[in-house]
Order: sequence, then C-alpha cells, then structure tokens
Amino acid sequence: MMTSQSGPVVLVVADDLQRREQLAALRRLRPTIAIAHPRGPLARQLFMDLLACDDAIDPLPWLISARAQTVALLALALDFATSCAASRNNARRALAAASDAAWSAAMQEADARSRALFGRLLTVSDAWGAPDRLFDRIAGAQDADAMRRRLSQMRAQSALPVETAPQRSLVEPTIAVLLADLLRLSDAVDPVAWLATARGEAVVRLSLDAMLRQVLPTPQHLVAERGAEVRPPIRPRLRVRAGSLIARLERMEFYANCFRLHFRARIISADAAKMMFQSFTPDALTRWNGVTRVVDDAGYRYVVQIEDYEVMNQCWWWRQELTLVCWPALDAAARSLTLHQQPAALARYRIPRIGDQMVPLAMPELGVLQMRIPLPHEVVFE
Repeated sequence: MMTSQSGPVVLVVADDLQRREQLAALRRLRPTIAIAHPRGPLARQLFMDLLACDDAIDPLPWLISARAQTVALLALALDFATSCAASRNNARRALAAASDAAWSAAMQEADARSRALFGRLLTVSDAWGAPDRLFDRIAGAQDADAMRRRLSQMRAQSALPVETAPQRSLVEPTIAVLLADLLRLSDAVDPVAWLATARGEAVVRLSLDAMLRQVLPTPQHLVAERGAEVRPPIRPRLRVRAGSLIARLERMEFYANCFRLHFRARIISADAAKMMFQSFTPDALTRWNGVTRVVDDAGYRYVVQIEDYEVMNQCWWWRQELTLVCWPALDAAARSLTLHQQPAALARYRIPRIGDQMVPLAMPELGVLQMRIPLPHEVVFE
C-alpha cells in the first residue's frame, strides 16, 4: 500500500526531521532492547530529559528554549576537542612536509585555511592541552569557569584580532568554524552565553548529533556484525512520488541485529542537466535521505540511519541509490512494517571549506510518504 499527499509549502531541514524521528524511535523500542547513553554526566542527563519528552515536542526549539545553557556548555567542550584534533593534524602535516618533497598543493591549501581560522593556535606546543574527551566528562555549570579560562588561554595563543561580532559560523555552522569565532571574541564576552544566544540553533544541532553518535550503533558496526540473514529477503518494488521525488523500495534484508532497506530514487531538477557534462565538486549537494520512520504492526519503532548512498545526474533528474540500516532487528512476531516520512523533504547540503561536516540547508516540504510492507507469517528459506 502506498500513499502520498501534498502538504503546505514550508521550508524544512531534512536532518532535523531525522533527529526527531530517531529520538521518537528510541522512546518506542521493544522493552527488551537496551539503550546506551552518552558517556558524560551532563550529556547523559540532557539525553534522559529528551527521552522523557513527548513525541509531539520538537527537540530543536525545546532545547533552545529550555536547555540553552546546557547545550552551549556541551558545544564549548566540542570546540575544545576540535582544537586538539586540528593541532594534531597540523603536526602530522608538518612531519609529512619535512619528509616529502612533493608536498601537495591541496594539503598546503588546507593548511592555509586552518591557519586562517585558528591563527597561531596550531603552532604552539601546548595547543592540545585541553582534554579532547572533555565532552565525556563535563558534569555541569561548575565546569564552565575552567572552560572559560582555557578559552582565554587559547585566544592568547592564537594571536587573532578581536572582533565585536564574528560572522563566520553564521554562514558555516560547523564545530571548527564556531571555534574560530569564539577565538575572536573579547574575553569580556561570556562564551557560553554567546553560544546560547547568538548561535542557539547551530549548537543544538551539533550537540544533539554528538549525543546520538554516542548512543546509536553506527551503520558500519551494524553491517559488520550482521552475520547471516535470518529470514528471506523481500523485494517489494513499491513506488511512491512526492513533489520532485520519485522513490522505489527495491529490497529488504533481515539480520540478527538489524535490517536493511535498499531504495532507488529520482529527483527531478534542472541542475542535473546543467551539470551533465561537467566534472567538478558542486558547492551544494541535493539528495533524498530516505524514510525516517519505521514501525511494525505492534507499534514498536526502529531507528533509521543512512548506510550508503550514490548520486549521479541523468538528463533532467538526479538518480540515487540509497541503503538504510534499521536497528534493532525485526521483531520475530511482526506481520507488517510501515515506512513513512512526515513531512517528506529533500536533503540539501552546502559543502564547507574545511573539515568533513556538511552544512544542512532548508528545502521545501514535499508532503507525506508512506509504504506498508506485509511480512510472511512463516519464515522459510528456499
């Protein structure tokens, strides 16, 4: 059974829909499924508060309004971890440059970008003095003063000029660029308050992502540990359409710890034709992130994550192959699965200038996507 209907024309960020549905799924797992928690005391308490919320509560505005200071403190800890990683990467690049005469132009360019963001911070011997697992140990507001002092030291080490209102992270809201802005603030500005008020949405998204990464088994781990299939695969070949998206569920595979959904999709776009004969990395990438909610007939939910995707342009559309991993394994008593996304939206990302984080952009809501998959009562392998 397939349904699709148009909704109001509003802009949504597909990643926000995915985070909300992942939290909702964690609240509705089978009772026998154990849930991990973030390692840090502050992150653990915040995550428990999120799980206690009703599904109707959007976590993004709730965190901004009810937990802004807590989230800002976690984001500051993430910034310190970024400084450690950047410092170590800088040291590795310096060693490579000393031993390799063919020091590539690309690596030089990346090094120049890092120096533009962090100044002299990457060249001082104690730039990684802040513990890079601080996110895992921060317990509460009592840790804020020590983090403020550490940030003041990092500003002095960076030798960057003070800016009244740094704007870089408004354009590129990634952890690295947030740290670059923090390094340019005056010591008179409270970094926790600045993150909470001036960059509220960005720090909520980054902190929530960090907590979910600690809680959920990664798609790579689930696939590596999946073992043999525990029931025959299903080939539904169901097709849905919403707006410019046409998607088809090709195959479902079931394992002892997860199950996988394989989709093919087409996204109608004039950009695909324009880039048909061009070979370069675009400034922005548009794709479909797949369904966000999977529910069985007993009402139990499954957490959906992206395992792999491939996008290519063909005439007037982008053609995409997408594999989703659903955790935990399918309940043995399940007789049907419902897959849907409400609302459905394409995911669009601007590729940032540094690091591997992609900046999500808002896209028009497409409507509702839903598929119902009957499951065989008897599992028999051929």
